[in-house]
Amino acid sequence: MKKISTFQRNIARLFAINALICIGVSSASAQNYFASTQEEFGKNRIQEKRFEWVTLTSNNFEFNYYRGGDKIARNAAKFSEEEYDRITELLGYTPFTTMKIFLYNSPKDLAQSNIGLTAPVDLDGGILNLAKSRVQIAYTGKEETFRQELIRQISRLFVYDMLYGGSLKEVLQSSLLLTVPEWYMAGIAAYISENSESPATLDRLRIAVLKNKDKKISNLEGKDAELVGQSIWTYIALRYGKDNISNILNLTRIIRTEESSITSTLGISYNRFLKEWKEFYVSGAYANATPKIEEATINRPSVSPRIELSKPKEKLVLQKGEVDTDNYEFDAENVMKSLANETGKNKVDAGDKTSPKPGRYRETLKIKGPFAYENIMIANDIKTEFLMDPVRRIGMKNTLVLNDLLENHNLKIGLFIAPIIRNHDIQLEYNNNAKKIDWGLGIFRRSVSLGELDSRSMYLFKPLKINLPSAATASIDRRLFYNKFSAYANYPISNKLRVGISPFFLTTTDINLLDLSTKTLTTNYLGYKAEVVFDNTTPLYSKVLLGTRAKLRLERNYSLASGSGNFSRLVVDARHYQRLLNTFIFAARLSYSRSLGNSPKVTFLGGVENSVNRTIEPSNGQMDGIPNDLRDILFFDYAGNLRGFNFAKLFGTSHLLTNFELRLPLAQYFSKGSFSSSFLRNMQFVGFSDIGTAWYGSKGPFNRQNSLNTEQIGGGANPFSAQVTNFKNPFLIGYGAGVRTTILGYFVKADYAWGLEDAEVGKPKFYLSLGYDF
Repeated sequence: MKKISTFQRNIARLFAINALICIGVSSASAQNYFASTQEEFGKNRIQEKRFEWVTLTSNNFEFNYYRGGDKIARNAAKFSEEEYDRITELLGYTPFTTMKIFLYNSPKDLAQSNIGLTAPVDLDGGILNLAKSRVQIAYTGKEETFRQELIRQISRLFVYDMLYGGSLKEVLQSSLLLTVPEWYMAGIAAYISENSESPATLDRLRIAVLKNKDKKISNLEGKDAELVGQSIWTYIALRYGKDNISNILNLTRIIRTEESSITSTLGISYNRFLKEWKEFYVSGAYANATPKIEEATINRPSVSPRIELSKPKEKLVLQKGEVDTDNYEFDAENVMKSLANETGKNKVDAGDKTSPKPGRYRETLKIKGPFAYENIMIANDIKTEFLMDPVRRIGMKNTLVLNDLLENHNLKIGLFIAPIIRNHDIQLEYNNNAKKIDWGLGIFRRSVSLGELDSRSMYLFKPLKINLPSAATASIDRRLFYNKFSAYANYPISNKLRVGISPFFLTTTDINLLDLSTKTLTTNYLGYKAEVVFDNTTPLYSKVLLGTRAKLRLERNYSLASGSGNFSRLVVDARHYQRLLNTFIFAARLSYSRSLGNSPKVTFLGGVENSVNRTIEPSNGQMDGIPNDLRDILFFDYAGNLRGFNFAKLFGTSHLLTNFELRLPLAQYFSKGSFSSSFLRNMQFVGFSDIGTAWYGSKGPFNRQNSLNTEQIGGGANPFSAQVTNFKNPFLIGYGAGVRTTILGYFVKADYAWGLEDAEVGKPKFYLSLGYDF
């Protein structure tokens, strides 16, 4: 753990230099500026004890274990090396990196591992672990079960490395273009890990095929997918020969679809292949099947020590130092010695299934160690995304995540930058998940530059009691800064439920660059954020979840200058994803917030977050001038989607919003390998309905002060002014349909919606946005 200790000291020194108390990942941003529906939830791992890791190496693997695991590690090294030649020979692929294997003494200890917590979700619904050259496995007490599971994990890892490449760049590129069904990966690993051609195994595979013969194999999950996949690879080996397994695997990496790879390799259509595969098991033909003899072993010519030449060749006249390569003759004694050595190397028990092919040298098992474990840092995720900031408009966000191999420590570096460089966010976070209580530190800085104001930004001033006309423009040069520094601690109650607390210190600044004589406005806050998070969701398809996740958050801010600046905010965000009729996904979201205190902050409703073609709700009134203090803009919140209406249609210190969607993933009806294009593979059709409102005060949405009911007329240069109350239904209802898919690696949503306001349906609106959920 020496490397991590040094790393932690460097991080602590960096924060000490800046003399800051820092904030962690769970509360780094000022508010939901970009996408409240992209709120992070996440599961937990509970650490009951500390593991002191040591390392043992063999010819081709690295084994990491802790106290009590020395025998397990040495047996694992023996099993892995015995199978290494057979696996690589069957796959036709040898990894270029040393595979790292983490061994746990029991499944209970394995449940404490953090591996996978920080890994992004892959397009096939699994975990895309960019530090993929690692395996973690628990010893169950049964030697043969442990051996079989170890070989299964290694085989799957080798296939993963084969398909997705070695470098970070190759993995990211392949993950966008290559998606294979679950049976493909799980099946080949199961085929390699056990004697799939034994009568008992074939009978078990027949039962699995009969059970799922009327289902689309691309939609199978879990054990069914594994057994059906194993039956397919076994059928290929028995019917077409084992060499075709490596051919299919290699071709899949090139043409990026398993269906075309099987068709091209075996020379028959994919549908015919599936029909014959089913018939092979259903009819019982597998009982009489014998492995296909490879063509390379048929009619192999015998080797004769006597070589006859058809006619003598003219002897070349060679200069000094030259060699006749066409007619070079080896010394007879050396030839006989070489043949004897090769024969000795290749003498292996004919009944040993782990033996390599004749002519392939088997290395002597070499085990070294134990050594001190080196906990290196690796790049786990690099993400670039375009965001439509409500205040600063379009910008690009880049995020780099570094973590150690065990994912106990991770460092997140983020940068958002807009075309105007002064509009940017800088984020640095460190998280420590090594013990039961997870804790973290971080720094967040936001800069907002406000210049020429037009109809697209006038909505910012409506909550500040300035009602500007939609046709007005104003030239200002204001710079707003938001700096937040704090620490957090999370206590996991279970793998699905945790509670957390985060004290913080933050500053807000407003600088008028047009009039430097104006006093710079700065306020310092101390506060805390407490939250409860529940998440039991599981991925089903690309960007499709099942289950429930919810977050309850309370944030309090205490101004160090005056109690008049104190405020708090309570937020509830609950979501549920339910599968209907094995075809549709029903998704529902409830969002509620309330801001209290002497200086409560505003939440906006209307339109679609992160929208490319945002339309702002027009303003009415006269130009009353620009407020002296614009810092409340830094605390504006954006609750989510209310489709059918303009952006900023409603605003208030409280809001209530529900979103309902009925989703139909195209992957439900077609094999994932049917489409080489991620555009079609990740397509979803959606029907939706949104209901929401926002209000001021504590009397509820039917209060007359609701911004939907109240409209300011006149004022400013106009001597006549009035405040008109309309007594409308405060709830707005939007409904419509949309489509989602992946374009160039970005999840794009297109929605067409109608808005129902006070029993009147408005003109339909089209929204184009970026994001994953709702």
